[in-house]
Amino acid sequence: MDPEKPLQEGKLPPEILYRLLAYTSRAPEIVVGAACGEDAAVVKGDRRIVLTSDPVTFTEEKIGAYAVAVNANDIVAMGGRPRYLATTILMPPGTTARRCEEIFAEISGACGKAGMLWVGGHTEVTPAVNRVVVSGHAVGFLSRKPLSTGGARPGDAICMTKWVGLEGTTLIAREKPQEAEQVLGRDSYQRVLDWLETPGISIVEEGRALEGLALTSGHDPTEGGLAMGIHEMCRASGAGALIAHAALPIKNETALLCGHFALDPLGLLSSGVFLFTAPRRVADKALAVLAGKGVSSSRIGEMRDVSEGVMLEREGKKLPLKASQQDEIVKLPR
Repeated sequence: MDPEKPLQEGKLPPEILYRLLAYTSRAPEIVVGAACGEDAAVVKGDRRIVLTSDPVTFTEEKIGAYAVAVNANDIVAMGGRPRYLATTILMPPGTTARRCEEIFAEISGACGKAGMLWVGGHTEVTPAVNRVVVSGHAVGFLSRKPLSTGGARPGDAICMTKWVGLEGTTLIAREKPQEAEQVLGRDSYQRVLDWLETPGISIVEEGRALEGLALTSGHDPTEGGLAMGIHEMCRASGAGALIAHAALPIKNETALLCGHFALDPLGLLSSGVFLFTAPRRVADKALAVLAGKGVSSSRIGEMRDVSEGVMLEREGKKLPLKASQQDEIVKLPR
C-alpha cells in the first residue's frame, strides 16, 4: 500500500495495523499484548498500582513523545514507576499511512526511554477531529507511600527540577518559528527546539533518582504552569507558600519569548519540571542527589501556614502569586 495515500475513515486496515503493531511492546509479563481483534491487554502483577490518563491536544509535532511523557510524569509525581501504556490515537481524514507510522515510532521510542511497555489501545481515522489527538492511559507501580499533591506541610522547602516554562517555551518556538528565530537568534532558537529532547519533558529520571527520600508531596505542573502547580499543591495541602522570584530558574530564552508575545513565564506549560516539597534537610539531600545525576534543580520557596496565602517575593515586596487554569500558551496569536 502507498504510504502517502490518505487512510480511509474508521479502523485501520488489518494489513497496516498488523505491521504497526510491531512497534508495541513484547515481554514475559505481558500475557496478552496488542493484537488485531484483542479487546484489552493482560499483564502479570500483584503490586500496588497507579493509574492515569492524559491526552495531547495542543500540538501535533512529536505528539507520540509528548503523549508518553505527560502520562509517565503523572505516575512519577505520585511516587511510582511508570510501566504500561495504552493509547487512543484519533486521526483526521487525509492522514497518510506514513504519518501514522511516524506516530507509532515516536511512541515506541519514548516508551523505550521511559522504561515503559506499550501494550496496545485503539487507532482510527475520524472526522470527529481536525488534527491528530493521542490520549494515553498509563499504569505504574508503587513501592512506597503515595506521594500525593496534598502532603506538603508548613516549613517544608519547595523545590523544582529543570526550569520554568520548559515545555511552553519549546512549543512557542515550534508554533511560531519565524518570530521565535528573529527574537532569539539562530543558535538560541535551535537550542530551544532541542529542549524537547534535551533535557526533555519527562521527569522519569528525577523520579528514579529520588526514590527512597522522604518527600512530602510531588506534582507535575502542566496547564497553568509553575504558578498553577504551586496553587494546586497549596490547596490540596491546606497550606500557604512563599516563593522567591530571585530563586526561580527562568531561562533567558523563555523570558525573551514571553516578553515578545506578552506571556507570563510562571503561567506557561511546564511539563518536564518536577515540583516537590520536603523538610529542609531532606530537600538539601534531594538537590544534591539530582545534581549528582546531572539534573538541574532549585529550592524556590517554603510552605507556610494557610493564613499567609500563596505569595511571591520580588524585589523586597510580597504580592499574591497569580495563577490561572488557562495556560498562557493559549494567548499565542493563531
